[in-house]
Amino acid sequence: MEQCSWEEKDFELQVWTCLGGLAAKQEDYSLSEKCCRTAIDVKGYKKTRRTSTLLAEAWYLLGSALLADSITDSWPMLNTGLDALLNCTRYGIESHGHHLVIRAVRRFWNEVQPLLTSVDGRSSVSTQITHLLKSISSLRGRKLNGSEVSLEESDLDTHAGFLAVLLQLQADRGNWQQCLQEADDAAKYLTKPSHRLIVHRYRILACAKLGKLLSMDFVKYINDEKELSALWKMVAIATSDKLWQFNALQKAVSALRAPTSCWLKVDYIFDLVDWLQAEGFPVNTITQQLQWAISIVIDVQDETCSRQLDYLMRANALIASVHGFGTDQHRQHLLLAVGFATKLIKMSLKAATMTAPENMRVKAVKSTTVPHDSKSGAILQKKISEAIPSTTIEWAEFAISDDVLDVLDNSVLESSAISLETILNPRLSFDVLSSLIDSLQDVGLTPLCFPLLTLQQVLASRLIGLKPLSVFVSLKILKICQDLHLLKAADYWSEYVKLAGLTADTTASIKVAAATKHSLPELQEVMLMQMDVLTELNYYPMARQCLEAAASCGSGTTLMQERLLLKRARLALLEGIIPDAFGYLNAIPKTKKSKKFFAEYITVYADTLLAAGECSQAARAIADGIKALVAKHSGMEAQQLDILIATLSAKHACVIAQTAQHGDLTRTEISSLLHESTARLVKVGHVSNAFDVTRIHAKYLLHYRSNETSMHQAQLEARCLLEAACEVADGFLQEVFSVVKSNDVQIPAVLKAMQIKLDHCSLSLEMLEMWTKNFVKQSVEKSKKDLVQVILEEYTEREKPESVIEWNHLCRTLGDATLCNLLNIEKQMKHCTPALKSRLYLLLGKCKRLAYMKETPQEESSRATRAVQYSTGSQSEDLDCGSNAHKVPSMEKFKMVKQFIISQQLLIDASNHLQEACSIALDGKCLEIAAIAALDLFDLHYNYDEKLAGIYLALYQSCQASRVLYDTLQGSMKNAPTTTLLSTAMQVLLNTSSSGERTMPKLYSDELEQKHHAFRVLEVSSQPSLLLRDLPSNFTVIILQHSADRSYLYGGVLEKPSGGKAVGKQPAETSTQPIMCKVETDAKRLEALLSHARQLTEQLDKYLQQSAYHGQTFVMPDEISSLLLEYNELINATDTYLQPVISRLSKALPSVDAEQREEECVVLLADGYLLELPLEKLQAFDVYSSVSRDFSLQVLHHRLMSMRKDGRKGSGRSESQNKKKVDKKAGTKSAPGRAVAAGCLPVPLADVGYLADMHAECPTIADAMRTTLNHYHQYTANWEGFIGIAERPAAGAWEAVLADRKAFFYCGLEGLAAEVAPFKITQLALKECLLMILLDQGHTRESLLRTSRSHASSVDTVTLARMLTIAGVGCVTLNYLPASPAQNATHIQALMTELLENCRSAGQATQQLNLGMLVPDQTPDSPGQQGSGTAYRASACAAFICYGLPNLVLS
Repeated sequence: MEQCSWEEKDFELQVWTCLGGLAAKQEDYSLSEKCCRTAIDVKGYKKTRRTSTLLAEAWYLLGSALLADSITDSWPMLNTGLDALLNCTRYGIESHGHHLVIRAVRRFWNEVQPLLTSVDGRSSVSTQITHLLKSISSLRGRKLNGSEVSLEESDLDTHAGFLAVLLQLQADRGNWQQCLQEADDAAKYLTKPSHRLIVHRYRILACAKLGKLLSMDFVKYINDEKELSALWKMVAIATSDKLWQFNALQKAVSALRAPTSCWLKVDYIFDLVDWLQAEGFPVNTITQQLQWAISIVIDVQDETCSRQLDYLMRANALIASVHGFGTDQHRQHLLLAVGFATKLIKMSLKAATMTAPENMRVKAVKSTTVPHDSKSGAILQKKISEAIPSTTIEWAEFAISDDVLDVLDNSVLESSAISLETILNPRLSFDVLSSLIDSLQDVGLTPLCFPLLTLQQVLASRLIGLKPLSVFVSLKILKICQDLHLLKAADYWSEYVKLAGLTADTTASIKVAAATKHSLPELQEVMLMQMDVLTELNYYPMARQCLEAAASCGSGTTLMQERLLLKRARLALLEGIIPDAFGYLNAIPKTKKSKKFFAEYITVYADTLLAAGECSQAARAIADGIKALVAKHSGMEAQQLDILIATLSAKHACVIAQTAQHGDLTRTEISSLLHESTARLVKVGHVSNAFDVTRIHAKYLLHYRSNETSMHQAQLEARCLLEAACEVADGFLQEVFSVVKSNDVQIPAVLKAMQIKLDHCSLSLEMLEMWTKNFVKQSVEKSKKDLVQVILEEYTEREKPESVIEWNHLCRTLGDATLCNLLNIEKQMKHCTPALKSRLYLLLGKCKRLAYMKETPQEESSRATRAVQYSTGSQSEDLDCGSNAHKVPSMEKFKMVKQFIISQQLLIDASNHLQEACSIALDGKCLEIAAIAALDLFDLHYNYDEKLAGIYLALYQSCQASRVLYDTLQGSMKNAPTTTLLSTAMQVLLNTSSSGERTMPKLYSDELEQKHHAFRVLEVSSQPSLLLRDLPSNFTVIILQHSADRSYLYGGVLEKPSGGKAVGKQPAETSTQPIMCKVETDAKRLEALLSHARQLTEQLDKYLQQSAYHGQTFVMPDEISSLLLEYNELINATDTYLQPVISRLSKALPSVDAEQREEECVVLLADGYLLELPLEKLQAFDVYSSVSRDFSLQVLHHRLMSMRKDGRKGSGRSESQNKKKVDKKAGTKSAPGRAVAAGCLPVPLADVGYLADMHAECPTIADAMRTTLNHYHQYTANWEGFIGIAERPAAGAWEAVLADRKAFFYCGLEGLAAEVAPFKITQLALKECLLMILLDQGHTRESLLRTSRSHASSVDTVTLARMLTIAGVGCVTLNYLPASPAQNATHIQALMTELLENCRSAGQATQQLNLGMLVPDQTPDSPGQQGSGTAYRASACAAFICYGLPNLVLS
């Protein structure tokens, strides 16, 4: 065809047009397009109506072909197709073919429908629509066959639609005058009333914008009340005149009169209420409208019960919001809204379970408490009435099954169930429920949240259909379960969240968001909601995933960009990355922000400044933020602003009080600022936050008092403040308990109220203790003075300051009042946290103890004792001897006996309460309270039962040591690189405080038990008396422990252990009576001693580094001699400091003869301060062959029990395994049998590993290790390890060598922490390692360069011993002072000689090294290196220490 020569151009045009039509019928649009374009390009035809008809057809076919191919193509092809249809209408008019025009118009209208939904789409086709309207108008004026052309009704609708598009385009551009004019013109062309109404809507909108609105404009809609109401609603939105807005909203409501329009009428009332609230109308005016809405809903009789409950919930929630926090109306309507929501979910569950098939009813509910048959394990059948939760715990453990959700989603239920037919706006209902949940938490009614969360779960899963929103609800339930300490429910929901696959679900949701009804901004908001809850749960990695998912949804608006930056800053702050937090905050533009966002920004910014140590800047930033918010305070959002201002004011006051950033403020002004902040918080209903500020206020009054203010005045002010807070707490508790009947939950706000009451009692007892001690002292002194002196002193007391007199007068009656308050608190504390319970009993014990002190001053106590002895007839001669003045009258004897009985009862009660406090605190992991109770018990029994006092002193030390070990673990893990992923359980552990309770879901505690040995080391037994029984009988346990403020030093020799189940023959038991002592110390003196020790270590290490860097050999120059003199001075100073305690304890130390010298093991249990000192060098311990140290009796017992458990588990296999190891090496022989000394524990010789000079930086150490291994080949034949770089294992592989051995020798340079990062040491599973000997801290030039390049960690010996203890090592032996490589080489030979040849225990070998008994200059087979003899003598003066079990023997 293309090669043909056409003489008749008209015929050519016809042929190509027909071919294009045929191709279109075959759906070959490419060929159709080609044929039509050829037809259009034909030239020379005659311009007739026939050719115009053919061209119109060709253009239509071309447009159809292009539009058919433009489904997946770009906008240009679509636009070309629309232009082709426009050309079709032009030629159709020329050919008088109105049907051609109408067909093109219809096709054009159908194709542009998707474009008309956006402003850009309407703008792109506006010109084409204008031309089409001209074509339609030209048709309507023409005649066909003598009659005018008439359009069909659908075509008239299309014409009206085009006009509406142009009017909407003018509205988009804000050309309201042009819109009004075009609307008036369009009404002239439209004949159908419905079409005119469409155009008239735009006329009304334009008039509203221009302020030309007349009531006559609405007359046309008088018969259509819904349309009339919608128009008035549109006017209210469009107009800027406040009066017109109010009138329009009112008329929109009043226009709806039919019963069928009741729901729409209530919606419009809600819109009116929102407008009234935004404009600051009186509360009564707003509530009247809402009450009207409630009456309309109640009067509805269309059997839509669930819809009624939904609207009633929303109406009461609005009324509560209008009245604001802290009012009775808010609380009343909040509870009503919660009641309607709870009834709605219960009715829906009942309807769903009734509708579900019989075989699905068992699965209708899924709960952690679903009963199972004990034999078959099958789920037992439950009645429908039992399936619906009724208590708080049942609601917390309740999760709706997929079967019930399917029923709610797919089945046609009765009107009482939740469905899309009954809940018209599920997302709005979801948001209302969220606000109710937040309000319940703020007012302390958290247990009521669970039914509402279940309702949210249904809405999110089925009605809204957004999976991430459902996951958010699950996270919220988990958070509330943890807040209420419902650990069983928290276990279930944490497992659910763990299996939820948040990242995968989020990614999938983002991919399909554009193709579903959910937009990306909505999904973005949900991900930020998830991130907030995960942050509160301390799940920072998961929170970051949600934040990145939200960011991947697109930048969105400017506000969303700022919100994302603020969220990133907050997360970086919580993760401790302060520079990143500042970077994100600085990236937020300084533009006008919403009030809520501004307050959140100020809070994060201030917290970041506080974390960076910029306290004054933080206080200034908060103060500026408060001023900005106060300046914006107006009728609009006044209540929200009050809450924001109160919160920021409280934070500002707390920052000033806690950081002492007073500036120009006086103490009175700061106190006034704190008081005003508390009053503001109470006014807005945030009572729990007010309690926090009150506690800070009381602490400030007590600790930041000025010089002219006495302690008495500060205590009186703080007590008055706490007393007022207790009154608020009592009212708050009464309100909470009147609603929440369940006593099996721990509400956070209630716990804070209890803390305030306990703080009040605690301060009262502090005052009472000061007064009681003064009273006892004065009573003793008065008994020694005559009557005249007593009268004179009483007279002079009247001249004391008024505050002192008031203080004394108050303290006289404070004991009984405080005891009464504590007993009342005990009645309300049935289900409080272990921290509060233990603190309550601690205060009760303290109160009874003070009462005992008051009843028995020194003289009165002795008189009462003599009276009892006289009454029993014992020692009557001593009582009656002497003059008659010593005889006691019978009435006085009776009074003294009665007083003695009362005092003893008080003593017993105090002891019982303190023991209860200690037990509860240990069970709840509240180590700080347990330590305080244990120390009080020690003071209570110190003069009566030294054996029992020793047990409590050991318990106090165990609690303190566990807290220090916890802080060591926390510090090592927090210094881990950001790329290190910790388990969720470890994150929960590390984000809890060592001073408080560490309660966590069982899921996490089990994970820590299985995977982290550290969790077991941190545990403290609640039965300390049983620990001593398991120790070997040759142990002499000495305790040296400072008080928390280092004002007292406690010492004790515990009762001699009975021997337990120690391995080997036990030595003959020696009777050692326990003895305890308590002496006053000077904290400054201790600090000077510690400074001396640290300075000595630093100087010695510095000198060794200089010698190594310059290549000098270690030859004992003058500098070293002076340092050794300082070391001796340190030993003498330590001996002098501890002499008051050691001199008393030496009476209880066993006297050892030559035979017992090798058996007795002295174990020093010292605090962290004393562990920095050379305790083994004390003169009192020179006579013992084994002196070791440890952190506490609990840690020592844990080491021993771990070894015995390991022996019971693998004792039968160890010998066969060792034989297999021996057989693997050809030509080797097993070590000869070695007898284990009495009281010692064996360590298999065949299971020893070693690492020496891993970087080949010191031949001295490598040669010494090889020589020693060869010399003792009969013992070391089966040892496995690496020496030098040639044998060095791959990175990380030698850690397995360390973990798989019963004993391990590390001989290297620098420190172990330079090879293994601290966070890795604490995570190593070293519970199989019984003995670890570290010979390090030496330097060479190469090692110094290597560590400087790698920035290796530097850890002191005490911290390193703690880390290895956390990892599970049974005994750690290491240098006390830095040592040169030559010294360490000598130590290798000396220790091998003692451990292998002389078969000494670890503690004995260490003590031998410390006592300087290793004197031979050179052993027969020792390496003949220069200066070895000098180094050997230096090692005799060096210090070597042993942590843990000292009785381990290589055998």
